[in-house]
Amino acid sequence: MPHDVIMPALGMSQDSGLIVSWLKQPGDPVKAGDALMEVETDKATMEVEAQADGYLTGVRAKAGDNVPVGERVARITETADEPEEAEAEGEADDAPAPEGAAGTDAPEIQGQKVIMPALGMSQDTGRIISWQKAPGDQVAADDVLLEVETDKSAMEVPAGFDGYVAGLFAEAGEDVPVGDVIAIISDDKPEAPVSRSLSSAKPAAAPEKEAPPPDKVPAPQKAPAKDAVAAPKPSSGGRILASPKARRLAQERGLDLERLVREGVPQPFHVADLDTLAALPAEAVSPAGGPGAVSRRIVAEVAPAGLDDLLAWLGKELGRPVSRVAVLAAFAAAAIRPVSDETPLVVRAESFGKASFFVDPDRAGLGSGEPDPEAGAPAVILRDLSGGPVTSVHLGGEDVPVLTVTRSGDALVLTFEGSAGALSAEAAIAVLSGFAERVGEPLRHLL
Repeated sequence: MPHDVIMPALGMSQDSGLIVSWLKQPGDPVKAGDALMEVETDKATMEVEAQADGYLTGVRAKAGDNVPVGERVARITETADEPEEAEAEGEADDAPAPEGAAGTDAPEIQGQKVIMPALGMSQDTGRIISWQKAPGDQVAADDVLLEVETDKSAMEVPAGFDGYVAGLFAEAGEDVPVGDVIAIISDDKPEAPVSRSLSSAKPAAAPEKEAPPPDKVPAPQKAPAKDAVAAPKPSSGGRILASPKARRLAQERGLDLERLVREGVPQPFHVADLDTLAALPAEAVSPAGGPGAVSRRIVAEVAPAGLDDLLAWLGKELGRPVSRVAVLAAFAAAAIRPVSDETPLVVRAESFGKASFFVDPDRAGLGSGEPDPEAGAPAVILRDLSGGPVTSVHLGGEDVPVLTVTRSGDALVLTFEGSAGALSAEAAIAVLSGFAERVGEPLRHLL
């Protein structure tokens, strides 16, 4: 079936993106992970990758067009000449927003609109875990406004503007479509700031049907006995709502928030719930990543100039753009190799929801490493989120060590996360130190 290519939101204050160039032409074959186009926002220029295999068809915007976030710009179809489906009547691009969408009546409040960003090309909604600012609070552009959870991770998102929180249009626990207005930040302190849930803005329920005659009313059913059906054990389904402080303290104390879910403690979790969690009977600790397992998290900061200069130099020497994520994958492989027995050494490189696998990228020439879809299990995961609004991550240990690159102000923030069973503390420090040295001073890798 056709796959829509949409204009992603790469920042909270972005409502459109400028197409700099198309890297594929209509009718060209594409594979998932291929760069389709370059998009420019007010922050940076980034490549947007294909999310499916097929052929590029139905291109609706050309280079130089400014396209609203969430609007379809092309499709990936099974054949090069597959006809594009006709637009359904009433579904034109300029159709009004559906009633009840987050921020539907936000224009009534004067100020800057904050939208639900797309932190990945395949993301169409984001779940609000918690608001870090309340209506009426003063905020700076770099202040964390809320924490958003996608199908990949939970991330803190900055306000994007200086001012005051004049309106919040969704509550913690609600899923908001990408591109919907979720808050308004005004220049002046609001006299009556607005706060409401997404559900409260939904259309009124349809009129009730006329009640049936008394003789047609079905007899009331007896409620089943309490012990007739065993209540299912609660499960997070992969989603846990908790304040950032509660998450941080839980990680530091080696506490598993999933246990609170299993015990039926209502979400979102706060710091006070950690005492309840700590008082629960201990569970067996698995070698890596199991219930109660401790994870390691180490953070470093480096200047971005060295990496930027290296990418520019490589592009000039090779006569073509060089994949940033491929270079970072090489640095990650070189950093993990001294403490890994994996042969060959595989790096899973992720960037905004897309993953590529590189085999021994540190042993290939920088800029020459190519993704290998047949690669095996990775020895390390690299996540490059430096081109988006995310400034820090705290996701907990996974089956293999994870190196994440984000940007905060004028610095690149490098985060190591991994379960205690995967690497010792000394090895974890050595891995992050080696990675940081290469990213901050790439000549160390070349030498």
